[in-house]
Amino acid sequence: MKQSTLLLSFLLILSAQFRAQELLIPSSSAIKDNALFSDSTNNIVGNGFFPVSYNEANFKLPTKDTSRNWVMRKLFSEHFIQQSGKDFFFAVDPLLNVSIGQEQLQNSSDYLFQNTRGAQAFGQIKEVFSFYTAFYENQARFVKYQSDFFNDRGELFPLAFGPQNAVIPGGGRTKPFKTNGYDYSSSVSYIRLTPIDKLAIQFGNAPRFYGWGYRSMLLSDNSFNYTHLTIDWEIIDGLSYTFMRGKQLNLQRKLYTNLVEAPYERKGIGVHYLSYKPTPSLSIGLFESTVYLRDDATSSQRVNPYFYNPMIGVNTIANGAENGDMKNLFGLNLAWQFHPQHMLYAQAVSDDITNKEYGLQLGYRSGNTFNISDLFFQVEANVATSNLYAANNERMAYTHYNLPLAHTLGNGFTEIIARASYQWKGVFIDGKVVYYTAEQPIENKTRLFESKEFVSIMNETEVMNANVELGYELNPATQLRMFVNLNYRTSVSNLGDDLNYGAVSIGIRTALSNQYFDF
Repeated sequence: MKQSTLLLSFLLILSAQFRAQELLIPSSSAIKDNALFSDSTNNIVGNGFFPVSYNEANFKLPTKDTSRNWVMRKLFSEHFIQQSGKDFFFAVDPLLNVSIGQEQLQNSSDYLFQNTRGAQAFGQIKEVFSFYTAFYENQARFVKYQSDFFNDRGELFPLAFGPQNAVIPGGGRTKPFKTNGYDYSSSVSYIRLTPIDKLAIQFGNAPRFYGWGYRSMLLSDNSFNYTHLTIDWEIIDGLSYTFMRGKQLNLQRKLYTNLVEAPYERKGIGVHYLSYKPTPSLSIGLFESTVYLRDDATSSQRVNPYFYNPMIGVNTIANGAENGDMKNLFGLNLAWQFHPQHMLYAQAVSDDITNKEYGLQLGYRSGNTFNISDLFFQVEANVATSNLYAANNERMAYTHYNLPLAHTLGNGFTEIIARASYQWKGVFIDGKVVYYTAEQPIENKTRLFESKEFVSIMNETEVMNANVELGYELNPATQLRMFVNLNYRTSVSNLGDDLNYGAVSIGIRTALSNQYFDF
């Protein structure tokens, strides 16, 4: 603890002498679309992970428009509380996601709803130190195929039959609310320090997304927030290195405890990422992620000494794909922006080349297409083999909070995604089609927790999920949007479980983060 205090004091002293952009942009896909094509050149934004800073994204923080009165500014252009000066910026906002709707094809009498209230505060000082914090309180009822998946991912109690207390991607563990509803809360925060313009240190539970795609085969914001320390170091121009260490949980209660409530089983995660830009338009990244076992049902252990290893590749070379208390995943992350309006990107990942376990991604993005501002297109293909994110010891599966850490669908799938969006003077339309075939239906995605040595019965499912959202963006500073959302999903199973869902909803929300319910 004393060493950590001394190090932080030293960095704070340094920070008074150097300057670098600090504050990170929100993580939503819509904001990411704008960030990737915010530059009129074909320079790639970032080093392969998101969110990036306002400076990297060529974004500017909102300023006061003195030509408008206070009410108009707060509704349409500024943060609710906003103070800024030469060396600081500070803002506070209420957050909401309120909608109501109904499923039209399954004759359900229950209304769908989302009732989210929250608040955020963030700021930066001297472009050297920044922070962000937000809290959300939620009640919701979802379409049945979504609820089935959330329930299937619920926490596991010793000697109990099946999962309890559903888990929602990005929302965390729930409690029952009224009929078929959920009550849950979540928070996110970070502090970020840049003592010199080549080094950034971040601590908190804000999610990271590796890749330029809509999905990530490496590490995404699909799961739930977890505490981690991250260091980003630009070694020389074009060559950067990321070191991350975090704590995660399997929502499985320990069998024996002296506490009032049995704790969950712990595990650690470590990420090494080395990225290189031979030219500003081409980025090549090497990725390594390791899951470290800490607990099983009856006992705990010290974290493996390799947890403290800072060098990429050492864990995998020394220990292989998996040993008694460690599972390694390694991959590539590539992007080529061959034109200011066009980008190709790809990922490849494996945890066991010998047994041909792999995941692949290939995608294309277009921004400000045909020189039309805010017109975006994206096409993406993803594939993962049956046991890519699984482990021989199921407690080391590539999951957190019983949810996939990378792709939403987990293991054993082939997927194609097409997205398009356009915004004009605040009016926007977003369209998306997700088509995939999977070895199991999403409503019963249990293979993530099976040992690789266990062979389960396959139930192949073919799904098409289409979504269109039309609305008006009231305030770009907070992404406050009024919307009408149309969702259609059809699934065909080899067991004859064919289902069609169609939902319509209207609402208003601050669209700052992603919700991956499109499975």
